[in-house]
Amino acid sequence: MPNLKDFGDFLPGYGVFETLRVEEGTAFFVEEHWKSLLQSAKMLGLCPRQDFRRCVGRLPKKATGKWRWIVSGGEEKDFFDSRAKEPQEVFSLAVAETRVGSRNWDSRLKTLSYLVHYQARLSVEADEAVILNEHGEVVSGAMSNLFWVKNAKIYTPSVETGCRKGIIRGWVMSEMEVIETRMGPEILQEADEIFLTNSWIGIRPVVRFQNRILEKGKIAMELSKKLKATYSLFKSSSSLDGISSQIFNQGAEELSEGAR
Repeated sequence: MPNLKDFGDFLPGYGVFETLRVEEGTAFFVEEHWKSLLQSAKMLGLCPRQDFRRCVGRLPKKATGKWRWIVSGGEEKDFFDSRAKEPQEVFSLAVAETRVGSRNWDSRLKTLSYLVHYQARLSVEADEAVILNEHGEVVSGAMSNLFWVKNAKIYTPSVETGCRKGIIRGWVMSEMEVIETRMGPEILQEADEIFLTNSWIGIRPVVRFQNRILEKGKIAMELSKKLKATYSLFKSSSSLDGISSQIFNQGAEELSEGAR
């Protein structure tokens, strides 16, 4: 496999990122984001030299915002954005014409080439866009993972559609029984409730899909309460003394193995 670095420093899209939610100086799901970053970087032939988890102590103690980690072919960096606007409580949703390939890296990984997703979101008159793959199957929201409920059963697109394994998606699937499936957007017209997830918005109910009005779903609200309780647990053990050195040692071992 050719080394992409041989093509020069300017490599649009050649890199990966993670976005973490921070509340009152506490970052959530740090270990899960770190594992996600390592896996995505490995797919692109990158090996992070910096363990971003060690930077937790640099976060503003009382600030809330987004903490972003970036690994590219040229450099690695992290930055904290305290100006990030808090998401609205509910979302509207519409299907975008933009399609993604179910086997493409850009649909599965958080790469720096995010233009397709921005295009999808800007193309609809709604808060979020539903992205379909080449088979017309629901993949995700442009910036989120997507779930729907029918007859008290929870569904989400399977990874075979091309969806990302989002951190909050994984959390939801650990808390509730979720059926992974491959379906077209018409299934959303029949859903009893729809909700979106990502690390910044957490869990947010959809109250309008296309021209259809939905109520705030009970399952989405229940999961949202559970997630907030999980955040509280993170906050209660957010001091550096409460962060296991074993985690850091494990990360160092992973980096060493990846560099071999």
